Amino acid sequence: MRSQLFVAGVMLIVLAVIFFALQLPLVFFWSVPFGIAGLIMVAVAPFLSESEGPVKPPEGYAFCAFCGNLIPSDAVRCSLCNGKQPRES
Repeated sequence: MRSQLFVAGVMLIVLAVIFFALQLPLVFFWSVPFGIAGLIMVAVAPFLSESEGPVKPPEGYAFCAFCGNLIPSDAVRCSLCNGKQPRES
């Protein structure tokens, strides 16, 4: 069960109920889509497995600190965003 998705769905349902109770024109309109999305999230959460943690880059590679592109570990700049990579001293 993906608990974060379940909790977020419950929070969205509560927000939809609050919006529905306020009866303000623009806020009231959002109560239906928020309620439906919250119900979908709560219904799907028990069938999804928990995430396995952060993604590790392959050996000899690192992720760009600015755009997340896969770059060689010894690269000074990213080939996609041209961001200068921080170096550990």
